[in-house]
Amino acid sequence: MDTAMAATLIAGLATGTGRLLIVWLRERAAVQRMRVSEQGLCNRVLGLPAGSRFRERRADRREIVIEVGSRPEGGGDHE
Repeated sequence: MDTAMAATLIAGLATGTGRLLIVWLRERAAVQRMRVSEQGLCNRVLGLPAGSRFRERRADRREIVIEVGSRPEGGGDHE
C-alpha cells in the first residue's frame, strides 16, 4: 500500500467519522430540547388546580390540551 492510498483511506475514514459524529450530536441535542420542553410543560401543569384546562401551541403548530384532574362534585365537600 503506497502513501497516497493510505492517506486517502485515512482521510475518508476521518470524514465519515466526522459526519457520523455531527449527526449523532444533532439528534442528541434534539432529544435534550424535547426533554426540557416536556419538563417545563409538566412543571406548569403541576401547579394548576383540579379541573383546570391547559392549552399550549408548539412551534410545529401542534396544540396540546391537558385537563388536570376533575372538578370535585358537590362543591368540594368530601364525605
